[in-house]
Amino acid sequence: MHIPVLLKETLEILDLQSNENYIDATLGEGGHTKEIIKKIGPKGKVLGIDWDKQSLEYFQKDIIFEGKERVVTVCGNYADLQKCKEEGNVLDVKGVLFDLGWSSAQLGVVRGLSFKESEEELDMRFTGEGESAKDVVNTYREEEIANIIYEFGDERYSRRIAKAIIETRRKKKIETVGDLVEILTRVLPRRYEGGRIHPATRTFQALRIHVNHELENIEKGLKAAVEILDEGGRIVVISFHSLEDRLVKNFFREEVKKKTMAILTKKPVCATRGEVINNPRARSAKLRAAQVILSTTS
Repeated sequence: MHIPVLLKETLEILDLQSNENYIDATLGEGGHTKEIIKKIGPKGKVLGIDWDKQSLEYFQKDIIFEGKERVVTVCGNYADLQKCKEEGNVLDVKGVLFDLGWSSAQLGVVRGLSFKESEEELDMRFTGEGESAKDVVNTYREEEIANIIYEFGDERYSRRIAKAIIETRRKKKIETVGDLVEILTRVLPRRYEGGRIHPATRTFQALRIHVNHELENIEKGLKAAVEILDEGGRIVVISFHSLEDRLVKNFFREEVKKKTMAILTKKPVCATRGEVINNPRARSAKLRAAQVILSTTS
């Protein structure tokens, strides 16, 4: 069962108002949305956006709760937030929530995301469009591969890994998850990161972020959220790794400099010990929020 992360904190910081409209830009199984609906009165609506068609279909058919008829769903990417809002025909939005974590269900339907599935094709594309991870490791230059792994994976052995990838592909094409995992386990130290994480973890994260344009989409989504909110509207973002959190922090700081937003969380809000015990996924979650003080809406 999906448990929404930092639920109590999210609801408090969104400062939910009766009969107003909100956007859940990462609907998933609707854990946050279900609780938002309870608090916004009979005329309030939630626009629920999800990039995953299967996840959206599951929510529409199998998730049942009182007030669900006031959830308008749109299949799309939060990078296209304005377009999704227009498609959903939801006006006067008071707050936008981004929960950036990937669910276990999503990890299960995208080929090549799990380094445990050795026979799967090294794909990693969420929508099946654009370059795959297999394209990257088989066609990119050594320096480009190293930069991706370092920048998006924070992997200190990125150059060693890139060199090994180039040497391997000269002999045979890198096709599967297992092909890449074999390279990584062969070239990385036996006690990689003190045994705390699998040697493939950082490289797989980096390739996933790159092929799905994850950080670029987050920034586009945040910019769009600022544009569609009226003065007083709030943006709440829950991130799960340092790259996302750093991007959100810097974005809010730049908006403060432009005098369009005020930061509501001086430091990221983290899960309590009790929540982490109940929901281990919350361990790495960080929540940041800001409020629009100069509306750009017409």
